[in-house]
Amino acid sequence: MEGSSSQSGNSSTNTVPGNLEHNDFALYKTILHENLFNNRILLKLEEDGFTTPDDKVEELLKHLTKSSYLYTIKLLFENLQYEFSSQVLENSLEALVDTSFKHYSKESVARLELHLRILVIVLERICFSPIVLSKELRDKIYNSLAKFAEIHRKTTQVIEIGLDNNFRSNYNQFNQQNNDQVEIKKRNYNIDFLLIHLRDTLHSLRDDETWFQEIIRRTKDFLKAALNITPGILSIAGVPLPNDNCSILSLLTQIRQSLSFKYPVASYYVDWRIMLIIQHNLFIWSESSEKIISKKFGELVLMEYIWSFLGREWINTANKSILDSQTKFDEVSNKVAKTLKNAGGLLNEIAGNEPIALPHTLWFGILDLAQNLIQRSSRITTYGLCYYLAIESLNKAPSSFIQFKSIELLLYLYNIDNKMFSMIEIDFDQYIQKLSDNNLEDSLEKFRNLLTFVKEKYSEDLKILSNNIGKGKEGKGKSLNQNLYLKKEQISNSNILDVIADEITCPISSEPTDQLCILKCQHILSLDNLKKLKQKICPNCREKIEDSDIRYLSQNSIYKNLYTKFFESGHILPSIELVNSDQLYDSDDSDNSEVDLILTKKKNFMNSINKLNSKISSSIFSRITKKQHPTYQNIIKELNEKHYEKAETLCKEFLNLFSKSYSLKCILAYICRYLNNYKQAHFYLEEAILLNPKRPVAYFIRGEIYFSQSNYSEAIYNLKKSLDCKAKVNNLYIILGNSYLHYSCVNHYDMAMEYYDIALKNDPNNYLCLKNCAYIYENQGDYLNALMILDRLLNINEKDSLVLCYYGEILCNMTHYSKAILYFTKANIIDPENIHNLNRRAIAYYTIQEYDNVLSDLDKIIQSDPLNSSAYYLKSLTYYTKNDINNAEISFKKLAALLNSNNSLTKFQLFHLEYLLNNNSSKELYNILTKNDRIPMMSDLLSCFIRCKIYIELKDYSMAKMYFDTLFEYNVSKNCLSYIHLLRKHSVFWFYLYKSCRIIGYYFTDGIVDKFSEYMYREKEVYFISNLTNLNSELCQFQESDTSSLLGRILRSKNEKLRLDLPFYFKYPICKINIKKILSKDCFIKLYSDDHQEDHTLKHEVVSKLEGLGWIEYALPIYSLNKLQLSIEINSIEMQIDYIRSGRKHYNHHKITHIPNVSLLLPDHQICPNVPETFSDMYFSRKEMGNLLDLKDILDK
Repeated sequence: MEGSSSQSGNSSTNTVPGNLEHNDFALYKTILHENLFNNRILLKLEEDGFTTPDDKVEELLKHLTKSSYLYTIKLLFENLQYEFSSQVLENSLEALVDTSFKHYSKESVARLELHLRILVIVLERICFSPIVLSKELRDKIYNSLAKFAEIHRKTTQVIEIGLDNNFRSNYNQFNQQNNDQVEIKKRNYNIDFLLIHLRDTLHSLRDDETWFQEIIRRTKDFLKAALNITPGILSIAGVPLPNDNCSILSLLTQIRQSLSFKYPVASYYVDWRIMLIIQHNLFIWSESSEKIISKKFGELVLMEYIWSFLGREWINTANKSILDSQTKFDEVSNKVAKTLKNAGGLLNEIAGNEPIALPHTLWFGILDLAQNLIQRSSRITTYGLCYYLAIESLNKAPSSFIQFKSIELLLYLYNIDNKMFSMIEIDFDQYIQKLSDNNLEDSLEKFRNLLTFVKEKYSEDLKILSNNIGKGKEGKGKSLNQNLYLKKEQISNSNILDVIADEITCPISSEPTDQLCILKCQHILSLDNLKKLKQKICPNCREKIEDSDIRYLSQNSIYKNLYTKFFESGHILPSIELVNSDQLYDSDDSDNSEVDLILTKKKNFMNSINKLNSKISSSIFSRITKKQHPTYQNIIKELNEKHYEKAETLCKEFLNLFSKSYSLKCILAYICRYLNNYKQAHFYLEEAILLNPKRPVAYFIRGEIYFSQSNYSEAIYNLKKSLDCKAKVNNLYIILGNSYLHYSCVNHYDMAMEYYDIALKNDPNNYLCLKNCAYIYENQGDYLNALMILDRLLNINEKDSLVLCYYGEILCNMTHYSKAILYFTKANIIDPENIHNLNRRAIAYYTIQEYDNVLSDLDKIIQSDPLNSSAYYLKSLTYYTKNDINNAEISFKKLAALLNSNNSLTKFQLFHLEYLLNNNSSKELYNILTKNDRIPMMSDLLSCFIRCKIYIELKDYSMAKMYFDTLFEYNVSKNCLSYIHLLRKHSVFWFYLYKSCRIIGYYFTDGIVDKFSEYMYREKEVYFISNLTNLNSELCQFQESDTSSLLGRILRSKNEKLRLDLPFYFKYPICKINIKKILSKDCFIKLYSDDHQEDHTLKHEVVSKLEGLGWIEYALPIYSLNKLQLSIEINSIEMQIDYIRSGRKHYNHHKITHIPNVSLLLPDHQICPNVPETFSDMYFSRKEMGNLLDLKDILDK
């Protein structure tokens, strides 16, 4: 088999840098799904309310002239997890047969191909659905093919002529072009193939026959039998039992013989249809939620079928000269083009002879399937197999038809990773040299033109992708338009062949094999070695093997076609027989004596060929020295069993043989980390990095160790270095997020969230990630997102009492106390001993004035924890509120008895209760102030408020004013205005404040007519919106009474638009609002300023996040260095507004601050830690965070 010589070299196995694979199905995130997730048009549709696949397609069909919309439709229909209604499929066909192309250009070539590909996909959807098309619709599609063929012809001619000639007066020059030249130089053969496929598929679909579904059923049954997916099916009559000689082609022959068509079809179409059915079933089985087979297994099976079909095509071209069929192809191509122009002829073919098709249409189609698989896959093995497939097809290409498709396939691979496939430019140069050596100068020039054209075409394809995801995915490096002429030495270490060989290598024989068995544990064995096992136990993991769990994987065609390369690179050695070749392997033998014996004999064989080619010798030696060595296998075995001391001893001994082994040093560091020998771990990692500073594993391990040592800055540095080295480990993102979470806390929350988001895209149900995200959102005051994350956690584990309690806490912060009690109650049922949860529920009960329930919960707390000071505080406060002073004093005395001089919270609670119980005695109040003078200021300065209250009771207004001003000075960013509710009844105090601020005589023109409003406006920069009714009487209709307002009245917008022109506002305005209900998606809140700068509009997306939150303070997204007049326009929103006040510089725009209900129970419970902080050992489990360094991640990379 021919191919790039650069691929025949060898490198050590399992050391593939940048390996895209992972054994866990969840990490097989396909390119298709990534495009779906990042597609900007789909994201916009989601925002606009188009949530179902049907709705999205219906909307996208309105824009079929735009390539970006076409590409988005293609993504939706390609995703087999999406279901579409029969009506949407019909509507799609009706829309897609529209041939309204108003101009012809190179861009329209890409658009036409994309358009036809979608038509093919939709028709395939119908083929695999219980839908029968009417004759009228089929005829309509038939007629469109002729029009598409004409568009293809004219577009091809435009490209051939060139843009400079677009405006020539004689447009008939199109028909004077040499069709032969056009087709060879600038023809997009994908369009020819798609038109033929559509014609023949429509030809095979009949409205009076159900045979098509029978074809699907039979092919599916044969495939299940071949793979042993449904063991029971093997007993069905006519379905053969898979055996050693069960080749792909033999199964296909039986399927083909069982099929018959009522009407003639093109000769290629039977095999083509069977291949499409096989591909469809493999995609469904591997990508569905049931995961009948793994994605890895599905791709290997599909690749084997692809190689089987193409192997047969290659046999037909054997011993023929290069481009032997070009002349015949040109003749047939002209006939096909003429046939496609005649719609009536297409219809008449149904009852006529076999339709004409291009030579090697099946070959072309199979290559197209390989290209489609590349776009869906993220596996190097698949890429490598497709590379050899394309190279072999190019070297055997009988015409420009196959040349075109081979080139396109190679370009796709180069774009994925131009380093891995850097040899492709050399392959093109070698093929050109091959044409030159065979004196095919005319063909050589045509190939160069074809190569240039396909590169230009592919560039147009990339533009469409780039327009859809915002960034062009143009691979990792250089453009293929550059002629690189790389030296062979630069790519001699290419390891694509190694990866392919490893994929089909039996661990017992250590060689690739043509018949593999995939066990339930996902380990593989050759079919021969499976039969030789004495006991049906997996040699790797000792799991019992059940016949029904075995999946058969034939790799006969791949093995046969790559055999020479495997042998030359040392992956396959001459046959070595054991002394007793009939003896069976005992899979329960922990010493692996049979494996050792095979390896020993291979070593002896090595000695016998030392005088042979040194390249072969070194290749063989590299295959049997490290990862296949028994000592290495024992190291892994001990690690899997967590015998770290034994593993360390073995690894150190093994390191003597491989002192320069990067992977062994990383494994030793991993061992030392779990032995808590961090110093030695760092030593090994430093050595590994010196050996190869561009590999990611050592940085990853070092980052995790630094995290374990709480050195978060170093952890972040090393984990980012690992990412720079192309690490593909999901846990790395989690550890990075954890590092930012613990590193300077709030300042790095956004960075933590960024990495958690990446991890959750790969693993949406990662419990640790979700818990940390909820904590961050709660600390940022983003309660809605916090609850959304907690909902996801409860969907995973509805009985997590801590999450339920945390949910209740956040609802309390949002003032949804009754709903919070439901969650506290659920948590209590699951964990009745959780005192923290009972405490939170008692506070919620108190707030909604269900005092008997408060006392019941507090009694439960005290019964479990007689020394719980908070319970006695709440109990005394509850009795006081109920006016049961006797019991209040009893609880107070019990709290006083528990006083700990180091407990500031308990001191404050006593201070508060003493004030309440003695506020009628001036003498006692003075004593309380003296006794509690040394209580430190609490975080929210509640003690300032209580001292202020005491001094008011004592009529010492100057001292009261001092504490009142302190409360505002240090607490402006919090809900300090809420405390004023408890001071409003002291009218003498407010008059004192009014006088002391010298407001008397000040003339207000802002609708302010009462002294309280004057004081708050002048001194505290708070303007009550209801004062506007004094300026504009029309606003009185919007005025309502509301006890939560300091003035007792607010303005409320209803169905009408409402515009409020405020007197003037301060630099950083904060508004107290309550969004009751959104009346329309066209709702908005507009903010205007008199400096004529652009307005700031809060649209539905922002406003909807505020709906139902109750009274909140909202930081408006507008500011200025000067005081400006502000106007607010409200539309389609039922909204209450109380006041607008000034915030501080750098106050976060859009920040939401929930306003608690303030009563006798001051919000001192907010000082108490929340669930994550109270139960930090459980919520932020160090054990859970310490299990993120997975051995498999180390070994796989």
